[in-house]
Amino acid sequence: MLMAISVGDLVVSGLQSHSAASEREVRARAAGLVRGTPSAVQCGVYQVPIPPGAHDVEFYEANSWQADSLYVRFTTDRAGLGVFLARLGTGPARLREGVTAVEVPADRQGQVGRRFPPGHRWAGTTLAAPAPLPAHEITVDLDDPRNPAVFVVSTIRFPRRGRAAPGGTTGPAG
Repeated sequence: MLMAISVGDLVVSGLQSHSAASEREVRARAAGLVRGTPSAVQCGVYQVPIPPGAHDVEFYEANSWQADSLYVRFTTDRAGLGVFLARLGTGPARLREGVTAVEVPADRQGQVGRRFPPGHRWAGTTLAAPAPLPAHEITVDLDDPRNPAVFVVSTIRFPRRGRAAPGGTTGPAG
């Protein structure tokens, strides 16, 4: 009986968690891009170290069963760009000229509004990480090298626990 109650509580908690995640997703889609800095918790979880003095900060958070992503845009100065990249364990030399590393899925374009048209001085890089650590896609607009605009997408992918095998049983993740 005690085991059944514990399992029942776990199922209810899981459903409530999914419901809360679904509600957050609906609110995020409705709100779209938010002007302002993400919370300290969001910056910590997604490992997005917005440098001091950054301005024109905007963000959008997207959650799903497979991955959570935080899209952030900010403008900084050269020193701030260096601080941002250093806190991610890299540096300006890792940025490749002409590369737009940030990819916004078609279903997120309306909320995030990130497009990288030709005619700008783009530089970008990707920083891979094993799940559940966040991976980063970074694109920098260097049209004004003294005040670069930084676009970053930090994505946390959830490891697959298993999948249905033929016959309806759960087998090892593949």
